[in-house]
Amino acid sequence: MNKTLLIILLISQLSYANDNIEISILTCSVGQEVYSVFGHTAIRVIDKENKTDQVYNFGMFDFNTPNFEYKYLKGKLKYHRGVQETINFLKIYTYEKRLVHEQKLDLTADEKSEFLNRLKLLNQPENRFYFYSFLDKNCSTETRDLLKHIGVSFENQELNKSNRDLINSYLQEMPWLKFGINLVLGKSLDRNSNRNQSMFLPDYLQKEIGAAKLNGKNLIQSEKILNSIESNSNSNIQQIFSPLLIFSLLAVLFLFWFPKPAKIIASFSFGITGIFILALWLFSGHEEVKSNLNILWCNPLYLFYTPFLAKNKTNKMLSIILVASLIISIVVWLFKVQIFDISILPIFAILAIFNLQELRKIQKK
Repeated sequence: MNKTLLIILLISQLSYANDNIEISILTCSVGQEVYSVFGHTAIRVIDKENKTDQVYNFGMFDFNTPNFEYKYLKGKLKYHRGVQETINFLKIYTYEKRLVHEQKLDLTADEKSEFLNRLKLLNQPENRFYFYSFLDKNCSTETRDLLKHIGVSFENQELNKSNRDLINSYLQEMPWLKFGINLVLGKSLDRNSNRNQSMFLPDYLQKEIGAAKLNGKNLIQSEKILNSIESNSNSNIQQIFSPLLIFSLLAVLFLFWFPKPAKIIASFSFGITGIFILALWLFSGHEEVKSNLNILWCNPLYLFYTPFLAKNKTNKMLSIILVASLIISIVVWLFKVQIFDISILPIFAILAIFNLQELRKIQKK
C-alpha cells in the first residue's frame, strides 16, 4: 500500500512539474532592416511556480562591436545568446510591425527538463558566444538543433528549390538588396536544398515544427499570435527604380552613346566590385560567398583596363580575356552552374557593348 502511494505521489509531482513549465517556439515575421528580412526565431519559457516569463534569444549582436562590418564579412563577428522578458520582446517586435507566432510544445516533464538543461548550458557565459553562419548556425538552426537534442526527428527529403530560391523568395519587394545578396553568394547556394537544411529560415522551421512528432505524438500542443500590428501599405521605391530598370535604361543609352567618362567609370566599378568578390572568396569565413562565379563577368581585370581608357589606348589581350569571360559567364548561367540575378542580364548587354567597341578600335588600328 505504501509503495502504491509513493508511486501516485511521484506521478503527481511529475505532472505538477510538467504543468508548471511551458516551452514555446516563437517565430517573428520579416522586418524592413537588412538583418530582419528573413524573420527571427526565439524560445519562450514560462515558469508558473517562479512567476517568470522569459524569451531565450539566439540571434543577438552588438552594432558597436569594433570593426563590425569587417568582422561580419570576415565571418568573425560573434553573435550571442541572451534572455529578456517576454513583455519587452513583444514590445520591440510590435513597434517594428512584426507579428510573433507562438507554438507551444507538448513535452513530458523529462523532455522539458532535458530541453531546459541544454538551453541553460548554452546560455552560460563560456558558451554564450558563437560565430554566425547564415546557413548553418543562426537563431533558427540553433532552435532546430535543440529540438533534435531531445529526440525530435525532422524529415530530410530534398526540395525542388535551392537555398538561393528560398532566400530570393523573401527579397522580391527589395530588388536592390536581392541584387546585392546574389552578387556575393557563390554557386554552392544553387544545389537543391532539403527540409532539414531549409530550417535555417524561421518560417520553414515553423512549418517543420508544426509537422513534427516526438515519441509518436504531435510536437505542437497549441498555436497563437501574441501581438497585433497595423498593416504597412507604403510604396517601395526599390520596386519602382529596380536594378533591372536602371541597368536596362543604361544599356539602351550606351548602345547609342557610350562616352569615354562613362566607360572609365564602368570599367573602374566592375573592377573594384570584382576585387571585392575575390576578397570575400579568399578571405571570408562564410562558406556561402566562396566559389562565386559572378567574378567571371564582374572581372577584376576591368580595373587594369581603366588606365588604358583614360589614355585613349586599348589592350588586345585584356579585351580578348574580358570578352571570353563574358561568354563563359553566359554559359555558366545557361547550364545553371550558378544562377545569376535577373538584373545581370542588362549588365551583360552593357559589357558586350563596352568590349565590342574596344575590339572594334583594335581592329581599326
